[in-house]
Amino acid sequence: MNYFIKRELQEYGPYSLAELQRYVGTGNVLLTDLCRSEGMDQWIPVSQVIGNIAVPVAAPAPAAAYAAPQPSPYPPPPSLHWGIVLLLGIVTCGLFAWAWAIVQAVWLRKVQPNSKALLYWCIAVGLLVVWIIASSWPDPEVEKLSPIFFVAGIVTWLVAAFNAKNGIEEHYNVAEPLGLTLSGVMTFFFNVYYFQYHFTRINDWKRSQGQII
Repeated sequence: MNYFIKRELQEYGPYSLAELQRYVGTGNVLLTDLCRSEGMDQWIPVSQVIGNIAVPVAAPAPAAAYAAPQPSPYPPPPSLHWGIVLLLGIVTCGLFAWAWAIVQAVWLRKVQPNSKALLYWCIAVGLLVVWIIASSWPDPEVEKLSPIFFVAGIVTWLVAAFNAKNGIEEHYNVAEPLGLTLSGVMTFFFNVYYFQYHFTRINDWKRSQGQII
């Protein structure tokens, strides 16, 4: 039987019972975290699932292992704090978000070569730039076309965002199995900022190496 873990508003898993015991033993999962099996509708504390089952304790690693940790084969996600990304996006009326979307997509392309988020975001930015130009064009006939470019840009932007969501989830559930699940609603409304929020948490976790993402 597999189990899902819930901390705050995020869900992780599924994990087998052995994996759940191991994560409790290492401190990645807390006994106060909420848990449910695939057949359960309600969340209960992990402590009620673990119960009296002995939690395996990892054997102490040789001292030399701490001196030379194994580096990750994947580049870390963009490291700018999500709060700074949000602030710069507000100050620049969203223009910084356009640029940062490209930065995120370039990273995603490195870890997920099949991702098309970079292509879609470039097209979306291009359409939005054309919209800005057309909306201020002195020719009324050109100005009438500006809503078309705007709608096309927004639709393409959302296609890029959900393509990125799928690529990020695939990477952090297969290549680097952190059990990351992204909300479709948050992706729709906040995409770039929402992704960066999780990237900030992932980078913090990689530095501390002590808590679940």
